[in-house]
Amino acid sequence: MTRQRHESRKLTQHKTMKIKLNLTMNFLTTTVAIVLLGALAANAREINRSGSFQNSRGNSGTFEQTIDRQPGQYSRITTTSGGKTATVDRTAARNGNTVTVDGSRTGFDGKTSDWNKTITRNGYGTATVKGQYTRQNGNTIDTSSTVTKTSNGHTTAGTYSTSTGKSGNYSIEVVNADGSRTKTESVTGADGKTATRVVTTDKDGNTIDRTVATTGPNGQTETHSGSVTFNQ
Repeated sequence: MTRQRHESRKLTQHKTMKIKLNLTMNFLTTTVAIVLLGALAANAREINRSGSFQNSRGNSGTFEQTIDRQPGQYSRITTTSGGKTATVDRTAARNGNTVTVDGSRTGFDGKTSDWNKTITRNGYGTATVKGQYTRQNGNTIDTSSTVTKTSNGHTTAGTYSTSTGKSGNYSIEVVNADGSRTKTESVTGADGKTATRVVTTDKDGNTIDRTVATTGPNGQTETHSGSVTFNQ
C-alpha cells in the first residue's frame, strides 16, 4: 500500500509539472510572436486554406481553416473533418512603447482559456512582458519575463506564480534555421525540480512536421510527433 501511494504521488507530480510546463509555454507563444514579429503592423488579410493532418497518437483527418488578420486583430477558426472546431481570437493595442494584448482560445473539446499581457519594449532587442493566463477551470498563472532577440531567434527568462500557490521560473530558447525551428523550454518549480520540452519543427514544401520531446521533473521522458500538409 505504501509503494502504491508513493507511485501515485510521483504520477501526480509528473502530471502537474507537465500541465504547468505546457500551460506556461503556450501562454508565452503569442507574446513572443507579437514582440518579435510586429503583429500590430500586419496588413489586413483573410486566408482560407485546407489540408490534412496525422500524429503519432493515431489521430488523422482533414481540416479547413480561416485566418483573418487586421491591424491589431487576429482570429483563426479551424474545423476538422470530424466536425470539431477550435478558435483563437486576439487583439492588441499600442501606447508608446507598450503593447497590451488580450486573447482567448476555445479548443476542439469546447473548453475556453484566455490571457492578457503587457509588453514594453526596452530597446536593444529586449522587451519586458507581464501577463496572466486563465485556465479552463478558472485557475490563473501570472508571469513576468524578459524577451531578448538573438541573431537566429530569441531567448526568454522569467518567473511564474499560480492562484493555487505554486511558483517558479522558466526559460525558452528558440533557434531558427533554413526550414526548421528548435524551441527548448524549461520550467523549474519551488522544489528545484525541472521539466523540459524540446519542440522541433521542420517545413518541406506544403508539409510541416513537428516533434515534441519532454522530460518530467523525475526524469520521465515522452516523445510524440505529428504533421500537417496544406493543399495548394
